[in-house]
Amino acid sequence: MMEIVFGKMQDQMSERMRQRPRLAKLIKRVFGYTLVGNYARALTFKELLDQLPLTEFKRIMDLGCGYGEYAFMLADALPQATVTALDINQTSIQNIERLAREHGMDNLETHGNTIDTLQDRDGQYDFIYSVDVFEHIKEEEMPFAQAKEKLRPGGYLLIKIPSREQLTILPEDWFEDHHDWLEDEHIGQVYELEDLENRMKKEGFEVVYTAYADGWWSRLGWELGYLSHKAGPVWQLLCLPFAKSMVWLDRLVHRRKNGNTIQVIGRKRA
Repeated sequence: MMEIVFGKMQDQMSERMRQRPRLAKLIKRVFGYTLVGNYARALTFKELLDQLPLTEFKRIMDLGCGYGEYAFMLADALPQATVTALDINQTSIQNIERLAREHGMDNLETHGNTIDTLQDRDGQYDFIYSVDVFEHIKEEEMPFAQAKEKLRPGGYLLIKIPSREQLTILPEDWFEDHHDWLEDEHIGQVYELEDLENRMKKEGFEVVYTAYADGWWSRLGWELGYLSHKAGPVWQLLCLPFAKSMVWLDRLVHRRKNGNTIQVIGRKRA
């Protein structure tokens, strides 16, 4: 039976955790995954994977893999598939390569450049996903067309990004530094769900699934996690169980009519 587990190697990926490995293992055992935003993101991604015939896939791409947590998750769960972790951050790619060697993950490969430089792979991928990456790219430069070229006919493209309009609960001036970061980094946070769906259709995909995620309760969990992280590691750990419970509660009560994230799955026409 396929088991998809997120965050198995957080203690080995986090530079701070690697400095105190014994303490990191204890924290992991007691609290589980410690970053609330990534935790919520992973729950949403796993829900999206339920919409796909994962066991049929032979070649998968993590487009903008970051630390590689999803690439490791899928390479571990799908030994029959080859997973390509692609990112322009060379440090991330080097760390992914190191961990893949240490754990004997022969089905995890890397590419430290943009998708258009991935040579001789047109029409080879069954599934390409990009989780919270396209919002960092100008709208006209988002690589929908390049991803389509790499997919086989009938292959799937999954895009998850923050929605243009964000639900907020606590006073916004408590998050002023985060808003400053967003203005510089989220140059592509320009879509609501219908916009992203239309963009996928415009690029020649058949849309097979759309959804909002991360409503009010999830937002509260993220806000508490963010503020406690700023307050220091002790406060972060003390607040973590409650913040994660808010994320779970959101999955139970959210009606998906709006939310802070949008996700669309498209299929390349045969």
